[in-house]
Amino acid sequence: MKINFLHKALFAMLLSGLFFTSCKTDENIDDPIIEEQNLAAHYNSNVASEWISLYMDVEKDLPGFRPCATSRALAYIWMSAYEAALPGMPNFVSNDTKLSGLNVPELSKDKLKYDWNVAVNAAIARTTRHFMPQATTEQLGLISDQEATLNNTLKSTVSQEVFTNSQEWGRAVADAIIAYADTDLEGVKQSLDAFPAEYLPPVGTGKWQPADGSSLFPYWGKVRTFTTFGNDLLSPPPPAYSTNPASQYYKDFVEVNENIVNLNNERRWRAEFWSDDIVGLTFSPPARQFQIANQMIQNENASLEFTVHLLLKLGMAENDAAAAAWGSKYHYNVERPFNYIPSNINPDFRTILGNAVGTDNLTPPFPGYPSGHSTFAGLSMSILAEFFGENYTFTDRCHYGRSEFIGTPRTYATMTQLGEDNAYSRIPLGVHPRFDCTEGVRLGKTIGRNSIAYNLKK
Repeated sequence: MKINFLHKALFAMLLSGLFFTSCKTDENIDDPIIEEQNLAAHYNSNVASEWISLYMDVEKDLPGFRPCATSRALAYIWMSAYEAALPGMPNFVSNDTKLSGLNVPELSKDKLKYDWNVAVNAAIARTTRHFMPQATTEQLGLISDQEATLNNTLKSTVSQEVFTNSQEWGRAVADAIIAYADTDLEGVKQSLDAFPAEYLPPVGTGKWQPADGSSLFPYWGKVRTFTTFGNDLLSPPPPAYSTNPASQYYKDFVEVNENIVNLNNERRWRAEFWSDDIVGLTFSPPARQFQIANQMIQNENASLEFTVHLLLKLGMAENDAAAAAWGSKYHYNVERPFNYIPSNINPDFRTILGNAVGTDNLTPPFPGYPSGHSTFAGLSMSILAEFFGENYTFTDRCHYGRSEFIGTPRTYATMTQLGEDNAYSRIPLGVHPRFDCTEGVRLGKTIGRNSIAYNLKK
């Protein structure tokens, strides 16, 4: 594993009994060892974890936000968290050394007078409000309540001067990130218009047609990317359309039909466990990867430094993955099982997507190739392996206790096993043939590698 266990051992006693690690109090603010200790590597990750949990609660109910706009939001929110903690991370550099147009302010005061958890809390609160424009008044209230609750706890561990300085710093960082994000005019525009009325999908043999006439995020391929560019953003052409039973194209759709016709408990469990398709029921597929990462972070008692670095990488990769996958989807406009199977294999074919809410035979409102789920799975398995190790045993409890669908936890011995279980779960759900999923994994891994290669360490 790549977590620095030395930090955990050295500071176990310091962290014991504290919900948040803060290095300063009124009594010890002049202690000469404080400067050495005021590192984000010595703070715990509880503030970050609490914000991930709240994000999941709000995001699950936001129509027109997922899966693309949420990927963009997560990238900028966690960029702000990283930059807010960066003055306490001496071995790392700012994103503004790599991203043209980003200008993060300089810390103008002595680092002894800052608390990185307070700063991160302020930065995440401000960016979360900004990047969730669809949030209701009630949901915005939840965000404000979260910020206030965390601040009330943090105030008890720092002086008023430290608290005020840290809040001001976190908000200044958030404003810089927001200003940079707003220069991505396509990102702003597409985030606010998930189903553009003027878009008309092409008509032709093998071309996808929406079930209800609506196309979700058809122009998302135009948004800004961070670490993936050029040819890496476009999938290679899909297999040639065919109705010949001997062709691989036909066989891949036959596999989907057979999974549905011969649906058993294991197939249903796998399909429903990873679905995350329905607004109001669960968080979205890209947000799911943050929930998975959060479980690992908590399992390992990871530091704030480790956490914001990981989540920055994951967020940037998800942003780029949404651009690549949806750009490719609408470039090729490949039909889904919903279109192909009833016409060529089984007229009675029906997906099991929607069973959890009592609505049968749903299908996502965008083309199939490549699978978005599989793309997010591919990048996630790469990044999580980089931070936790490939051979990391993990039990995913994201949907523990759910009664609407099978949410029984599933355990994995490797990151590859975790990612592939997610990626190919789309076959027994009835919404993707295998070639969609295989390309999604490949595309996601490419994007994950690019994010890992985006080096912020000195």
